[in-house]
Amino acid sequence: MESNSKKISVVLPVYNGLPFLESSVHSVLLQSFPDFELLIVDDRSDDGSLEYLQSLNDPRIRLFINEANKGLFYNLNFLIRRAGSPLIKLWAQDDVMDLNCLHEILCFHERYPQVGFSYSAREIINLKGAVITGAKPDATPELISTSLHSRIAFFTGSIAGNIANVTLTRKALETVGLFDESMKISGDFDMWVRIAEKYPVGFINKPIVQLRDHPGQLSRQEKYYPDHLKEDLKVYAYLFKYASPAEKKEGRRLLRNHKLLFYYTLMIKAFLKGSFKTGISFYRTLSRFDNIYLMTFYFVKNRILLRENYLKIHIDNSAFFERVPLANTDS
Repeated sequence: MESNSKKISVVLPVYNGLPFLESSVHSVLLQSFPDFELLIVDDRSDDGSLEYLQSLNDPRIRLFINEANKGLFYNLNFLIRRAGSPLIKLWAQDDVMDLNCLHEILCFHERYPQVGFSYSAREIINLKGAVITGAKPDATPELISTSLHSRIAFFTGSIAGNIANVTLTRKALETVGLFDESMKISGDFDMWVRIAEKYPVGFINKPIVQLRDHPGQLSRQEKYYPDHLKEDLKVYAYLFKYASPAEKKEGRRLLRNHKLLFYYTLMIKAFLKGSFKTGISFYRTLSRFDNIYLMTFYFVKNRILLRENYLKIHIDNSAFFERVPLANTDS
């Protein structure tokens, strides 16, 4: 990593970011805390994004252009290596920062210098930028221990939900390394789990970012669901390596009631739609990770008897505190 006098670096990978890219970049440039650097890499856009980026004239911007399309986690690593600040704010081409976003992040990390990364509350906006989901009440503490993070991860998966509400610390990256570039979908989840093994996680309980909900998001494309499953289970296998015996036992139960149930439901959907190749891929991957008969039991109990629709329910961290007792935790 390079070094400079800036307190925070914002890193933004771009690939065919129009029509939202301009509002995303402007929300960074208009921050109330102005002393930052904005590193952008264009990943061979062909929709006019590069031309827009080249038209920007701000000394805080450093623009890089890939010779070939490299993918999200390669680009994040590329920018992180060139970032010169102790704090690295991950950013996305679809989303919008609150005016005081960077100021709030800096204040939080000054209060809690021990955290490995922080994430924040967020609002969800639609294609036109209107808020469709406000920040929900969340009982998550500002400092999240390794143990508590493990329990939340078993329940929700990625604690942050999106890279655009995450700030990494240089010290954590020097300890655990960069993103796994072999992953297509879950490289962020993998990073959070690796950092949380070594450092507490910080939660800024203020909606300082607006995340845009739209059908073009990578994680919502069905063709990537099998990859998502395989990568998520790889992360969980790592998490099981450092979780305590009690956390592992509870983790299995949480997974069967939530994340594995979600993927089991996708498997059933694939078979019902005649997508047998996808269904068989799900079956083989799930069977290698856990007891398929127990997963079938949980599917029948939750999806059929209790009629809970796990394809529509949005599980967030606040739901964890509502539905999972917090006895015997060190947080």
